[in-house]
Amino acid sequence: MTEKPTIRQVAPILGAAANGEMVTVFIGPTRKRYSIYKDLICHHSEYFQVAFNGLWQESDKGVTLEDVEIEVFNLFVHWLYTQELPKDMSLLLQAAGTDAQLASEDSENSHWGILLLKSCIFGDRFFAPGFHRLSHNVFVDGHFPGKGEPAFSAAYKTIIWSFGNLPEGNPVLSMMVDLQCLAWNAEDDNEEEKQLLPHLPHEFLVACMLRQSVLKTLKMTDDKLKACDYYM
Repeated sequence: MTEKPTIRQVAPILGAAANGEMVTVFIGPTRKRYSIYKDLICHHSEYFQVAFNGLWQESDKGVTLEDVEIEVFNLFVHWLYTQELPKDMSLLLQAAGTDAQLASEDSENSHWGILLLKSCIFGDRFFAPGFHRLSHNVFVDGHFPGKGEPAFSAAYKTIIWSFGNLPEGNPVLSMMVDLQCLAWNAEDDNEEEKQLLPHLPHEFLVACMLRQSVLKTLKMTDDKLKACDYYM
């Protein structure tokens, strides 16, 4: 018997969703309260669809996620209503509600990168594939400025975090190794980066050594790297 093709549900129109029911989500240790249109969050996340359709006893009181960071959820809510994530680093941090002083102390580049990767993990954990994929791809695009401009390697703090938190085989890990082999220059490292050199993951350094051998044989150069090769 031939199986019926799966028909993908169309995303709810924001104007229509605005006339529907609101649901409540409490985020982080401080239980920051968010009121979100039910049709919207349930369409884009299977987790919340189950949570807010009577299968959980506490669903009528809201859902509490104390181990989710407020910045990450801010980006998720931004994406729910716009279906976009800012590609500009400063605008993305602004959408996340990142404290300017915190971003400065952590270096904007690494804070931006780790935030996007945490958002990617959030999308995977809460069955929001659109948010998962876009967070990943915006992170990748951020390392490929555009036509005629060279790609640049990931911040060391981001590399350290990624190799400790992302699953083996994630395209981001391969991208970081390729960029380190082909786009990195020692003179570009600032003092903060130099202090992090001894803390680079063993797996990353070994992967760079092995990849360098392959790239040397292929006579690869950084201008041949393409962001789409690392997309999800």
